[in-house]
Amino acid sequence: MSDRRQRIYTVLNKCATMIGETSDPLNSSIDTSNIDPLLGVTNICLSSLENPSASKVRLRQLLRQVEKEFEAVLVENIALRKELERYGGLNNNNNNTHVTTTSKLRAANIFPMIRNRVVLRTGNQSDDLMFSSTNQHQDVIWDVQVGGLDDRYFGSASADKTSVIWSRKTGRSLIQYQGHRGSVNSCRFGYFDHDLVLTASGDHEVHIWKCSLDENKDDEDEDNEMNTQIIRSPLLALRGDDVLSCADWLQRDQIVSASWDRSATLWQVETGTSLRTLYGHDGELTYVSCHQTKPLVITSSRDGTFRLWDCRTPSPSVQIFNGHTKAVNSALFLGNDRLVSSSDDGFVHIWDSRSTSCSPLISLECVSPCNRISLSHDILAIPLDNRDIRLYSAINGDKLHVQRRAHTRAVQCTALVQCGNSMEFLLASGSLDRHMHVWHIKKLKGTNNNKLMKSLDDSIGSPTGSSFNETNKNGNGIDGQNKKANKRTPLTEKANNLGISTDKKQMATTSNITSDKQSQRTLSTLTK
Repeated sequence: MSDRRQRIYTVLNKCATMIGETSDPLNSSIDTSNIDPLLGVTNICLSSLENPSASKVRLRQLLRQVEKEFEAVLVENIALRKELERYGGLNNNNNNTHVTTTSKLRAANIFPMIRNRVVLRTGNQSDDLMFSSTNQHQDVIWDVQVGGLDDRYFGSASADKTSVIWSRKTGRSLIQYQGHRGSVNSCRFGYFDHDLVLTASGDHEVHIWKCSLDENKDDEDEDNEMNTQIIRSPLLALRGDDVLSCADWLQRDQIVSASWDRSATLWQVETGTSLRTLYGHDGELTYVSCHQTKPLVITSSRDGTFRLWDCRTPSPSVQIFNGHTKAVNSALFLGNDRLVSSSDDGFVHIWDSRSTSCSPLISLECVSPCNRISLSHDILAIPLDNRDIRLYSAINGDKLHVQRRAHTRAVQCTALVQCGNSMEFLLASGSLDRHMHVWHIKKLKGTNNNKLMKSLDDSIGSPTGSSFNETNKNGNGIDGQNKKANKRTPLTEKANNLGISTDKKQMATTSNITSDKQSQRTLSTLTK
């Protein structure tokens, strides 16, 4: 270890020599005793180089050497820690304490280029991990959802141009959809027809396809391996004008797609034509969420706002929520009158759509940028760039659970579902590390909270009468149809809570835009 440390300091000295400084670890013009060896290189001012073009090349080479050395140190450190834990278990079988030799090492002190590749664990969380995808996805996982009859499936959407349906019971990949030609950015199970799946892609298309499975065969014998079914053609394809970041079901026969052209389009599934286009955002759209029983739509954008559209009239009204200071990555319906949003500013806000107040009802500060959130029975699952997943109560904002270092890179999305009639949950997560994990959450910190327990009891006792299940499409709740959940800045800022305003002038409606030539079948064909 000392030899490696010496090699790192040698490379740092070379970097300092290039800018005319002497960098001796003990006595130099650059006081290395006060400079973190990992951060010192990034603080070198390249403007002082005499030959910038040649020096930059050399400096990058030296930085790569430092990175390799540091990664080797981390690998060796992790291996030693595992050995200590193994021998510690042999010496004391009754000792459940896990020695963590790297708990004080922070990812923030590592080069940004390798910070998301470092695996640090503060404890043994493998007991909570039910299953993990292996090599099914070859690229980033952008979205995970839960759905199907009785919520028996997980769905994932990946940048490798595929979407996969997983068995929630066995963890096997059952179906792989390969119909897209670009990154699959979202997937949604149908909540009227459980067999339909909606996917949006970077190839400018929205696809509806059918995931027909012999469910009894999967339940008969869990030990028998099943071949993954491949689907290459959709039942219906609708083409937009730009990259589609997300799409969602709007009632039975309509869908809404969110695009990078700063607009959202409402489509008629039966005819394959666009009904209207929602304009007004100043940045690319990142997410779209629809109310399950009402023609209400939420669009999120990189302009730092999200908007609530009421499509019950020919000229939809719009509410603008601008309490975030950075890109809004998702926004969902929370019951009949509340909304919840997540942002790169490190905050999750809960709003009252009826209030004219200038601030949200509850603000949750998560330290790290917040990605695509999910919701189940008034419990929020928040994936973070720092690789943690946090569960909060949507009733009072209490922190219920933290899944620390859930992945080796930033966690992009989550899906939360309750285990039958118990107080336990399954938490699915997708990450930039190309893996989907499913965790078994056996105990929540807030289960002694009366309001939270009452909400869970009401949801269990009245699965069809709960206001949450009636309205929240992304909650992954009891009826299994709630589905909601590119890259982030690593800084966090305090939200300014600028408030909510109503602005009808920033929206233009276009009816019956050109019919999509990519439509292949009508709604009646889809349900056959």
